[in-house]
Amino acid sequence: MKSKMNIFCSKQKVIILFILSILPLLGFAQKVTFDNAKVKYTQLPLYPLPDEIKTYEARLVIELPDEMGKPDQLNNQYLKIQGYKKIKEGGDLIIDMVFGKFRLLGKELITDEVYNVNAGENMKGYFYKIHCEYPVTLTVITGNGKEMLKQEVKPDKDLLNFDFGKWEYSTGGLNNKFNEEKEKLLLEKQEKYMKSVLNQVKNTLNSNYGYPEKSKKIKIASGKGKKFNYQDLETAFGHTEKAFEGLTNQNNTDLIHQEFNAAIEIWKKAILESDGGKKSRISPEIKMMLIYNCAVANLWMNNFENAREDLAEATNLVTDKTRSGHQDLLKELKENIEDKEKRYFANLKD
Repeated sequence: MKSKMNIFCSKQKVIILFILSILPLLGFAQKVTFDNAKVKYTQLPLYPLPDEIKTYEARLVIELPDEMGKPDQLNNQYLKIQGYKKIKEGGDLIIDMVFGKFRLLGKELITDEVYNVNAGENMKGYFYKIHCEYPVTLTVITGNGKEMLKQEVKPDKDLLNFDFGKWEYSTGGLNNKFNEEKEKLLLEKQEKYMKSVLNQVKNTLNSNYGYPEKSKKIKIASGKGKKFNYQDLETAFGHTEKAFEGLTNQNNTDLIHQEFNAAIEIWKKAILESDGGKKSRISPEIKMMLIYNCAVANLWMNNFENAREDLAEATNLVTDKTRSGHQDLLKELKENIEDKEKRYFANLKD
């Protein structure tokens, strides 16, 4: 009996010693944290309109069931370009949006062996793949007839091609169910697809030609660990917040650059500490995200080449163990650099 007790106590001691050995690592491990800096700004158009264009009119052609409201309401809600005046007739720019007829193209019967819980056995199950059509064309022309844009609008295919009745256990039952619900179902699908298309068009018009007011929360990385002090990184975040406040309030460029560059100086000084590896205050993970911070600051100062260089350096530090959330931020930043650079140079005046 004593022998068994001694073995049990020995195992307990080993477990306790192991826990005590890793406690310092758990308590002092450095990790990346994030603060959110808020910014409000006016997004520049990808294709700025000529200076002589001041107004626009929008013409929506659509047949709507009574349950869906009136075309004029949809026109006013969705067909608009921020930064320009909308008038009923005689606009410098004309938006034409034409919806064709919403119709059912067909239904495809799908058959498979599925387990029926109620029957407690495998049975033949059936459902329909429904295929619909709803052609939509968007055209943007100037008042003197110059075509600027013409495209078919096709957002979400799942709204036009969808499953119905998964799973029914007789073809007759499936068909009866479809016939009973068909009218309501197709009406709902038409409305969802219509709203999806209109939203896409609103975004396209404002992304291409408008000056929409945007607001964002920008993630800025910092560090955390009981063993280390990260006050300098908090100070850098304070400079970043002031820079974004300047962008929001449209203050002078010198002030914005001064604050961003002060933050970059602090981050780059901290990055030099990373040579000590995992035991240093700036771990490889924190280093990667501080370089990401520098890329963000350069992006908002329109220093696109520097932003790309910083992003490339941060991306080169990604490993198999890098958190997916951090990789997502780097991917999003790459897309933002490309988009903002296009808009910036498209709007430069000669």
